[in-house]
Parts: sequence; C-alpha cells; structure tokens
Amino acid sequence: MSNSLERVSTVNQTSLGATRLPLELQQQVFSYLDTSSFYAACRVCKWWRFASLDAVTLTKQLKKLPILPPVNAARTNPLQLQKLFYEAAHTLMVDLRLKRQEDKEGAVDKTLRSQPKATATADGSRTVTISDRTITLFDTSSDKPVALAQRTLNDLKETVGSGPWLKLAPTSGYHVALSSKGTLLAIAQERTIQIYDLTAESDSFTVNEYIPSASGHFIEGLDFEHDDFMLRVRLSSKGTVLYLGTPNNEVDREACLGFWKSKKGLQHTYLDSSSLAPSTAAGGDNTTRITGLQLLKPFGEGFLLAGQHHGGGESSYYILAHIIHSTPHNTQAVTAEPSSIKIVAKLESFLSAWRYSLQGQHERGLGLWENMPSAHEHAPRFALRPDGRALILAEREKKRIRPYGLTQLFVYRVPGPARIQKILKSERRSVKETFLEKMEKMPSMESHETPYSVGRIPYCLTTVAGDVTNLKFETIRQNEDRMADGCGVESSMLSAMTSESTKRWIFADL
Repeated sequence: MSNSLERVSTVNQTSLGATRLPLELQQQVFSYLDTSSFYAACRVCKWWRFASLDAVTLTKQLKKLPILPPVNAARTNPLQLQKLFYEAAHTLMVDLRLKRQEDKEGAVDKTLRSQPKATATADGSRTVTISDRTITLFDTSSDKPVALAQRTLNDLKETVGSGPWLKLAPTSGYHVALSSKGTLLAIAQERTIQIYDLTAESDSFTVNEYIPSASGHFIEGLDFEHDDFMLRVRLSSKGTVLYLGTPNNEVDREACLGFWKSKKGLQHTYLDSSSLAPSTAAGGDNTTRITGLQLLKPFGEGFLLAGQHHGGGESSYYILAHIIHSTPHNTQAVTAEPSSIKIVAKLESFLSAWRYSLQGQHERGLGLWENMPSAHEHAPRFALRPDGRALILAEREKKRIRPYGLTQLFVYRVPGPARIQKILKSERRSVKETFLEKMEKMPSMESHETPYSVGRIPYCLTTVAGDVTNLKFETIRQNEDRMADGCGVESSMLSAMTSESTKRWIFADL
C-alpha cells in the first residue's frame, strides 16, 4: 500500500464528500455492510479500499462466507485477510451481474405439442413428430408449420440380430433425438438405436445397432452433441452415460448417415462413464464413480467434462474434470482414456457443503445455501460459458411433490482455461516428481500462513416448470472498454429451453 494513503484516523481524508469521514468512522460503517455492499465499497476508490483494510471489519465479513478453517484475525495480517476476501468474493460470484430477458416461445411449436412424440432443434426451425408409426419433419421457422418430409417408422423391414428392430408395439416407450440441423433423427428402444436421414427418400435404409455397452440395462434418453458427431446415451444404471461416435477434427465436415454407418459411428463407444474412477480411498470399499456425465468442449488433447462424483467416503458432489484421448492407431477411432481423468474443480452440493456452510453466518441472498443441488440427479444438464469461467447446472428438484416437474438452474464459478492448464500441468508433473522435489515444495514450518479453502457454493438462478431440454450459451458482444488492460471478456446469453418456453439471461463481465 502506498505511503500516500497512510492517514491519521482523526483528520479528514480529503476534501471530497465521499472521503470526509474520519477513518475510524468509515471503518465502523463498513462493518455493518452486507458482503455484496462491502465488496462494492472496496472497489469505489483507493481511499475506500484503504479504509476496508481493517482486521476486525474483514474478519467479520469473512465469517459470513464458506471458508475453512474459520478465520482467526490474530494469526493473519490485514493484507492476507483482504486477499482472502477478494478470492472468496470472486469464487462465490458476489459481483455476478445478470439481466433477465423476455421469454421466448418453446422450441417445439405450440401447434405440434399435442403429438405423442415431438422434438425440435435448439433454434426451433425444425420439428419432428412421430404419430401412428409416421415420422413427419416440419419447417417451424415461420408462424405456420410446413411439412417437409414424411416416412413410416422402420420397425418391420430391417432387423437387428434375429428379429425386427421394434420387438414391442410402436406405442411402447422409446426416446428420440434430433440433430442440430434437423437432418438426422435417432430413435432408441431398450438397448437398440436406429438413425434416420430425414432428407433421404422415404423408403431409404437406416442405421440399426444393438449397443453392447447397454447390456443389462435400457436406454432412457439420448441427445446429439458436438456438431452431431457424438450421441450422448443415458442408461437406466443410476446415471451411467455412453458417448457413441467419434469427435470431428475436420472443420468443414458435416455429420451424415454415412458417418453413423461407419465403424467410427454408432458402432464405436468413445466413452463409457462406468469405467471412470478418478481415485480410490484407502481402506474399505470406498471406490468412486462418475455419473450423469456430459462432455462440455474440446480442451487440450481431450475434453472438459462435468458430472457427479459418488463414493470415496464423501458426500456426492459435482465436478469439472478433464479427460484425454487415447492415441489412434492407423484407422482406429479415437477413444477416451478412462485412467486419464483429472478433476479440475469440486463443485459443492447441499450435503458436501455442510462443513463450509455451517461455519458461516447465513446472509440472505448470498449463495442461497438453503437452496442447493442434491447431486443425486441421474440426468443433469450442463452448459459452460464461452470464456470457460462459469458452469450452469440444470437439476430436477426433488424437495417438493408437485403435479408437474420443476427444474432448478445453478451457476458455479469454475477455473478459466489458463488456470485449468496450470492445474493439469501440475497434476502431470507431480506424478514424475522425485521425493526431494516434493520436500522442497512443502511449506516451511516457520511460515504462519493458514491455508484457507473457499467452498465453490453455487448461485441459484431460478426454478422453471418442466424439464430443461437444452442449455445453450451464446456470445453476444465484447466488453471492449476493458480490452486495453487485458481484462476484457465477452458478455454472453444463457438460454434454458423447455417444451413450453425459453428463458434467457445476459451474463455481464465475470
């Protein structure tokens, strides 16, 4: 802190009205502010920032936050307390700025919602209905739906194994997924998946495949992802997820029926979440497993992913992790390497955060600790902000019994790309470190700094009626006024789509 800011507390600070109060009175006022107001006051000017550098005030503010161990001002100097407060405020998104946008009509056209099976693209421009064994593709980009193509459900002509594809009545339960451009349709029943090219002739052949990885269970949901080159398949086995297909490395290439017919398509399992085990706790049967997994975006030599972490002697919680591709040989399709998964961030749930939230003094509107995810949802959905600094979670609410389902949306602060690179580099290097190198990195016994830990508590964005069928982030503009100092980021819009409506928020600079 500059010497020019070291003032005698009993004299006026400057001639400005905002800093006329004596220092001790200003600090007394700061001690009564809530966390969000105190954080804002610290950023008003250099004088107020200096006034906030008071151990008693900072300790009082830090005790409201989920930090372990509890802050002890006697063992920590004010500069360290101030640094810890800014770190906690950043992690807990005290500075989160949202602008609610007007709701839009749901992705599924309102005139087609009465159909037994209706699904649409994320932008709502194409809608497919299945009724009485008839598949119909509609153009729903205008006010009135226009039928583009129609064909019969291919349940009798082709076979899988020794029998027809649909061994049960067409009215039995099955799941559908429409590609992002509305050209491919996937239909799943039990352990079999069929893919149609909706732009081909009505009597054209389809791709039929029995999924061996689903043996012993049945398919209960599927989605096209990553430019339609991958199919996320959710099984009935307590959140087990399969990713079929192969990541696309060619910019101009588009997914087509030919790709899904190949050995890199529906026949290839890129990732099976049941094979992932990031760690095993010592003693007892405390193995860990990852469920509800979703690949977020390519990163490094693999993918960033989100999911739930169970076991290991801990309460369940969400994670942000990274997994690496295996090295392809000749024409062999790329496959994720299960042993390469590294957890980048632990995202707290209601139970896992108890040790943090019970220490803090609850403050209305901060963190909403009484309204947190359970991490026991078999089919969560995730969306990563384009700059990689926030993760959105959609989890069905199970606290209340209602005649219709509710879905809660939560926002987590996560490490940005640069921080993730450092974490992964440190993880890989630690495996190769010698005993001497590890000893040299250990903190000195003479150091009196306390290694505080800030819990990643989410912000509850809203509760919506029905299931969220799609979460999407879109970049809308650049914050150019801060680009000069290297701090500029892009504002983005979050869209949470249900069959009835699409709710939207603009996320400002995080």
